[in-house]
Amino acid sequence: MSKLMKSNPMKSVLQAVLGSAVLFASVAWLSGGCGERIGPEDAIPGAAPLAADAPRAGVVRERALVFEHASGSLHSSRHTTISSKILARIEEMPVRAGDVVERGTLVVRLDSRDLAARLRAAKETVVSAEAARELASSEFARITKLHAEQVASRQQLDRVTASRDMARAMLEAAEQAARDAEVGLSFGEIRSPVSGRVIDRLAEPGDTAAPGQALLHIYDPGALRLEAPVREVLATRLTPGQPLTVRVEALGLTLAGEIDEIVPAAEPGTRTFLVKVRLPADPRLFAGMFGRVEIPAGERVRLVVRHEAVERVGQLEYVRVVDGNGRVARRLVTTGPAALDGGVEVLSGLAAGEQVLLP
Repeated sequence: MSKLMKSNPMKSVLQAVLGSAVLFASVAWLSGGCGERIGPEDAIPGAAPLAADAPRAGVVRERALVFEHASGSLHSSRHTTISSKILARIEEMPVRAGDVVERGTLVVRLDSRDLAARLRAAKETVVSAEAARELASSEFARITKLHAEQVASRQQLDRVTASRDMARAMLEAAEQAARDAEVGLSFGEIRSPVSGRVIDRLAEPGDTAAPGQALLHIYDPGALRLEAPVREVLATRLTPGQPLTVRVEALGLTLAGEIDEIVPAAEPGTRTFLVKVRLPADPRLFAGMFGRVEIPAGERVRLVVRHEAVERVGQLEYVRVVDGNGRVARRLVTTGPAALDGGVEVLSGLAAGEQVLLP
């Protein structure tokens, strides 16, 4: 019993030492102590002398434009709402949302039986008025002849003259009523006034269409614009017709746009102006899509290096810098957005005029 009690403290000490060793080894491995480390300026050990013709590039200081992004939505500059001019029941709507229609295409047919009946009645009135005019004209000719022969009195001549003029006026009124009835009958068929795409159908066959009630929304997909609010400091520098770059994120498209309109009034709460940028026609674009427009915001000086010179290890970026003695050292850098000429902006780690090794 005493031997067992004496061995337990020794066993506990060994377990504690072994546990500490395992813990330290795990921490060292997780922290990268067992792998390669890259210092900010670590000369490559055992490197051969750099050849004179080794590919290298310089760090260039240049002036670059600064852009701010304004977000907005796509809208058509030609947007039409289709509505009825009469109170009638809808019999047919041959188009649905998404359909492309041409100008003059039938989009809504209304119940127009009462309008057709009015037109028939108006035409019968015209026939009656024509007969009355013929009779009045004949009577006027007869009395005029008798008055010339001094058989009919002046009073009779005046009476038939008035009857003739009244018959003519009644015929003109009947013809005008017939034309109005024809126009009213034409309201029974609603045709698209423009060519475009149907984006919303607000009624169904069997519904009652009221005057002024919206039935369809149609927009021209070839006249899309990005409408985005731009802060007043930048908007006051823009002019209609100025080219701007627009990015449609959902499609990964970069389009060359042009300012079509700048609303000459700022929003009181945000102090922004609504800028409308006209886009080229593209069948992949739809109204309501999200987009960003690049707004010029001045210039700044930046350092640019060839993107091939930047090497990456995990989330670290470094370049191989060549000093005046031909020695190569690895140096950590921080890069920014890519430049248009195939370079990349360097935010820290390099100075203008330094030489970097290309792979």
